[in-house]
Amino acid sequence: MLLDADVFVSFLRGDELADAAEVVVRSLSSGEATGLVSSIIYDELISSLRSKGASLDLIEEVLAGVAAIPHTPLPITSEVALLALRLYREHGGPRRLHYFDSFHVATASLEGVPMVTSDRYILRHADSLGVEVVDLRTLSPKR
Repeated sequence: MLLDADVFVSFLRGDELADAAEVVVRSLSSGEATGLVSSIIYDELISSLRSKGASLDLIEEVLAGVAAIPHTPLPITSEVALLALRLYREHGGPRRLHYFDSFHVATASLEGVPMVTSDRYILRHADSLGVEVVDLRTLSPKR
């Protein structure tokens, strides 16, 4: 499965989706599932944190936390970049598909793997985006 940045952010921040993100992280840590990411995820996290005024020390801590979660980064190929641009041109904008998310969607689509996300736009428009999705909100810990 391809992981959107929100899986990592929720797990590391302990926000309202932390329990669902923990389900994903446990399945990755146990080897039950394989986590893939678009390599642009690291730039997305850095850019997001910097835009909120985070210190470089905090950003380094976040990236170390992400690195501790088993996942495999996939490169941004020209094919991924072209599809991401097409998707962003068609679906991008405020309250729509974000720039970085277009790369995640393109990567998942081209790899033929489902994308785990809580992004409402992606979830609602999965068919027209050409990607299979799993709503992070629907994952809950087995008790």
